[in-house]
Amino acid sequence: ISACLLVKDENHRLPEWLAYHYTVLPLRNLVVAVDPNSTMSPLSILQRWNDTTEMNITMWSNSDYLPADLYGSRIPPNLTESQRRVRLHRERQQRFIARCLLHHQMNGRQWVVLVDTDEYVLFNRPMKNDNRGISDGACRKWPEPEQVMAKLPMPPPYEQRSSDRKELPAVGEMTIAEYITREQYNSPWYNQSCIAMARVLVGEGKSKDEVKIEQGIPEGFNAYNFETMHSRRHGNVNSHLGNHWGKVIIDVRRIPETILEKGAGNIHRPFKRFCPHARPCFPKTLLKVNHYIARYDEYEGRLDDRRHMKKYQRTVKTLDGKYGRSDDDTRPWLQHFVEKVGNERAHNLTTQLQSIPLNNARDVHIEELQR
Repeated sequence: ISACLLVKDENHRLPEWLAYHYTVLPLRNLVVAVDPNSTMSPLSILQRWNDTTEMNITMWSNSDYLPADLYGSRIPPNLTESQRRVRLHRERQQRFIARCLLHHQMNGRQWVVLVDTDEYVLFNRPMKNDNRGISDGACRKWPEPEQVMAKLPMPPPYEQRSSDRKELPAVGEMTIAEYITREQYNSPWYNQSCIAMARVLVGEGKSKDEVKIEQGIPEGFNAYNFETMHSRRHGNVNSHLGNHWGKVIIDVRRIPETILEKGAGNIHRPFKRFCPHARPCFPKTLLKVNHYIARYDEYEGRLDDRRHMKKYQRTVKTLDGKYGRSDDDTRPWLQHFVEKVGNERAHNLTTQLQSIPLNNARDVHIEELQR
């Protein structure tokens, strides 16, 4: 499985994000673009992964996906500075997504996930009462996306069915790629090229169960260094408040090249023609994305007028609201990662490396990250 990742000053998150998806997807091809306003570069972290694992990471500069003569040309001149930054970010993100998906397609890859560094993809296994508290519109009947143009050949005899959420494996029992291969002739994998993943806000909440936080942690590792270990609480999975829009995994082999060349929409629904509505029904989605809430200083530091303390507090409050609960769905990944790469290498790959100042990083050829 491949991915496209746009980062800005997120070196503290990258090692865990890479290790998790290397194990759970498994992630093998990654394109990373660094926001030009970043104060640090992820080069040292990405280089270590390229040097010591079979993951192929390519780091792009603006010129790889952002036409200088078009960037920002459609933004109205009467916006505030904050509004302008938001619009520029969205345009940069859309252009990056389209170019990155086309890159993966041209290199013969198939499934590509579109998430951020604070988001982790996993199986959406049934949980107690996960059909309660469904807010208005969350599970309404949205228009179906267009069926894929080139379906996989159906091996006879075979009676096609829908993939059953009750048959989803736990993290560690099977990778997501292995699961998709097993289910490739079933709906939605067979007849859709863009699959929606419900997004769930996750944080520590008010109460911390230290026994459960430390449970299953490999020797020599500190659970509090991993968001996927010490953050266990989420609110109502069916509420749009806090969880917001979903994310997608796309089979680029079955998206026409002409569509990718025209550009993408937003990261939640890049192609309206092929992707389902960006607000998926949680009890019906097979994959979900745990979205780990940032510290307030990091949240506020995005320089967006829409981000403020009251909104942040309101979002955090949802973790302990009605229908909230704790779970450990992601917990097995770390033990499996250590078993896969060995204890010493696991330590080296998940340690936060000292970042290279961005000005110095520009002196290093991007090609060094390409095998």
